[in-house]
Amino acid sequence: MPSLIIHTNVKVADQAAFLSRCSTTAAAALAKPESYVMVELSDQKPMLFAGSDAPLAFVELKSLGLQSNQTAELSATLCALLNDELGIDAGRVYIEFAAPERAMFGWNGGTF
Repeated sequence: MPSLIIHTNVKVADQAAFLSRCSTTAAAALAKPESYVMVELSDQKPMLFAGSDAPLAFVELKSLGLQSNQTAELSATLCALLNDELGIDAGRVYIEFAAPERAMFGWNGGTF
């Protein structure tokens, strides 16, 4: 059930290709089947970081079973992706990680 939500002030020219790369990257980084990965993009948002509107992103990654010892590597992976795809410097990215309990995440008319 990994969910990756990206908010950025950058215009993403090829949204479909970007979303696809995000999906495969998240699945590989989390060692989860891509068939469970959901990605949402909210681009061209009015945003400021450190008083500047230079390219930036706020990312939310939720995944069942996510461990705190995984977050540093996931942060590096996601920041590299955003830099490669959108030219966003890692110092202008915040990432919120969350590991909901299975009963607190619904899918297919039930929960995990």
